[in-house]
Amino acid sequence: MSFFMLKYKMILFLLIIIIIPISAIEIEQNSTNIELMPISKIYIDSKNLLSIDEVKEKKFIKNSKPIISMGFNPSWALWIKFTIKNKTDKKLEKIIEYANPITEDILFFDKKKTIIEGSWHIPKSRKSINPIFHITLNPYEEQTYYIKVHSTISTVIAQLILYNSDDFIYHDFRHKILIVIFFTIIITLLIYNFFIYFFTKDRAYLYYILYLMAIIINESTYIGVAQLYILSPFWTIIITKYIMILIAFLILSVIQFTREFLQTKQFKKIDTLLKNSIYLIPIFSLLSCNNFLFNSNIIIIFLPLAILVIFTGFYALWHDVREAKFYVIGWSLVILSLIITNLQTLGIIDMNYLVKYINDVSFTAEAFLFSIALAHRIKITNKKLLTIQKQEQQRLEYLVAQKTKELNIALEKRELLYKELNHRVRNNFQMILSMVKLQIMKSKNKTELITIKDRINSIYRLYEILQINQNRDIDTKSYFEDIINNISKGFTKDINIKYNIDYNLEIEELLYCGLILNELVTNSFKYAFDKKGDIYIYLYKKDNGVYFTIYDNGKGFSRDKNSNSLGLLIVDTLVTKQLLGDWKIESKNHTKIEITWIN
Repeated sequence: MSFFMLKYKMILFLLIIIIIPISAIEIEQNSTNIELMPISKIYIDSKNLLSIDEVKEKKFIKNSKPIISMGFNPSWALWIKFTIKNKTDKKLEKIIEYANPITEDILFFDKKKTIIEGSWHIPKSRKSINPIFHITLNPYEEQTYYIKVHSTISTVIAQLILYNSDDFIYHDFRHKILIVIFFTIIITLLIYNFFIYFFTKDRAYLYYILYLMAIIINESTYIGVAQLYILSPFWTIIITKYIMILIAFLILSVIQFTREFLQTKQFKKIDTLLKNSIYLIPIFSLLSCNNFLFNSNIIIIFLPLAILVIFTGFYALWHDVREAKFYVIGWSLVILSLIITNLQTLGIIDMNYLVKYINDVSFTAEAFLFSIALAHRIKITNKKLLTIQKQEQQRLEYLVAQKTKELNIALEKRELLYKELNHRVRNNFQMILSMVKLQIMKSKNKTELITIKDRINSIYRLYEILQINQNRDIDTKSYFEDIINNISKGFTKDINIKYNIDYNLEIEELLYCGLILNELVTNSFKYAFDKKGDIYIYLYKKDNGVYFTIYDNGKGFSRDKNSNSLGLLIVDTLVTKQLLGDWKIESKNHTKIEITWIN
């Protein structure tokens, strides 16, 4: 009987141990990484009016969850109560981490002091991402702590973890490394896509760049980096109150990217829904700023929009939009993470360890997939461009062939007309020269007529050479020789002509210089020599200047008597009006005429 009584008492004792919660958690020197919420009690102040002394009189409820999510309740305050006991004979120093950086107001109470923390009250001494509280327990001391948590805009998500100092430093460092890796990947992809957009001007890349920027901005506030390292307390409060604008920016960039990337204009009903949401989201977001008309619970309307976006991806995939397969995979991850995060933010589910970094992992994976998708888009676009280019090339080749055929026919007609024109011009020149020759034969004063004939002949010879060469490159020396040979036929004097031609004139200059040469050499043959002599002709170019010199070793002439002669007047007109140059004469015991102009 006594055996059964003893057994009964032991069972009863075990049941009491299991049923009755332990009032304090006992710790020692090596106690670390301990979840405090499961051994805590909570109380909800539905009006956020109670003081610490008043709340101590209230009945707290036992909690068993490691994480508590209250959703968006601006008027509520969550009180957390827990007891820690030092079971050693040594003084213990520990760190309590409040593992949520966006909670706005956190008050930590112990017997000695009250510490104010939270995203709106970040102390300058804090280096960690999450709020922390240092506690000290004397040997065998048992201490009860109270924490008050409240947010006006942000959601209240409470998780408390007890650390040793060294373990917390390592934990915080690892957390920061993961954050750095995440932002490094996103910023690298942003720069990569920016350069692609810069060269391609594809609007899908522009919207994706805006989307990556929105991720950086929203995540930096969601994980507490912006509040800790970038924003002042004033701007932290402003950003928090108007956080819905940043969320709207993220969603709008997603919608615009979806429309452009999946080319939803071909799906009119879906595209209409997406376009309408572009107008509605900013309105709801502005009305939710600082809880103006709605509080942040309005994000519940974004869940159907997320479903619409992923449905659009599947619909595009079903209609053979090639890029849609990357879109569906990437956005399935992101939409899943956003749904879980929003449900946890609304207090419908509690975040566990498996999904703590789900946003970072999902955004990173999605960014890689979309960058691959956009690269695949370039490949598809290049194939389309090559096809279009080939078709365009074939079309142009056909047009070129047609135009070439038409041009050949036109050229043949032009050639016939050109030959006919040349024939008529040459006949006219010949007729004019014949008439002048006839006049010379009948005229008593033949000198002037011969001069006129030589002038006409110099032009005719140039025209004839042009026809023979069929181009605009004529040898200047040959042309000059031809003119002088024609002049010398009219004289019986023994004149030696010496040429030093180092530059080929252009056709317009050649015509004027031919006429000048005809006038000056004719004068030399007539007046410079009685029987014999030398004429030197120089032509060269230096820098931008052309130098044309005609020199004879004859007896010279008086400039006063010949200043008004027709020949010199022609030369002056050709040099100053046509060549836009200058000229000078030396006529004592010889004749030297130097002509210069700028080419």
